[in-house]
Amino acid sequence: MFETTRIRIGKWYARIHFRGNAEPLVHFNDAISRAKRVLVLLPESEQGASSIESVLRFFRQRFHTNRVLLVARKEITSSLPQYQGFELLTYTAEDLNTWFVPRPELLRRMKKSTFDIAFDLNIGFELPSAFLCRESKAPLRVSFAKAHADYFYNFQVRTTPTQSLMQSYLKLLKCVEMF
Repeated sequence: MFETTRIRIGKWYARIHFRGNAEPLVHFNDAISRAKRVLVLLPESEQGASSIESVLRFFRQRFHTNRVLLVARKEITSSLPQYQGFELLTYTAEDLNTWFVPRPELLRRMKKSTFDIAFDLNIGFELPSAFLCRESKAPLRVSFAKAHADYFYNFQVRTTPTQSLMQSYLKLLKCVEMF
């Protein structure tokens, strides 16, 4: 019961926090091919984390691994497939405040670099990942279509709930490869 209220307050805070940020004009037709630095927010569930092997392979082929920053909960890093070579930033529950919003220290660690694209690989809405994605100030922020997503992402891929996680990630990659 209290967790739902805490998440609701966190979403309200995020809307206030980002309300003055103007969105840059993005030309989707070449945004991904011109990208130099990529932020990837990994799924917060162990099941989702174990299903992203094809996504990591895509990033390894498309970008140099040292140009991709992976952000993950420390608890799920053991479930991740081959992420060696990528820069990895982990966080724990202590890096989030009461309202599930990232604390300033976590934001500082993430913002050591600028990003051209940010990908949130969570199928469902996760406030910490959504907040980090928007706070990255990446001109292109990609995720799956979900409740409250319009405020955090400017490119969303709709999948059907009956699809497996692997199929959803493959659909995301297919959409991204068009650019």
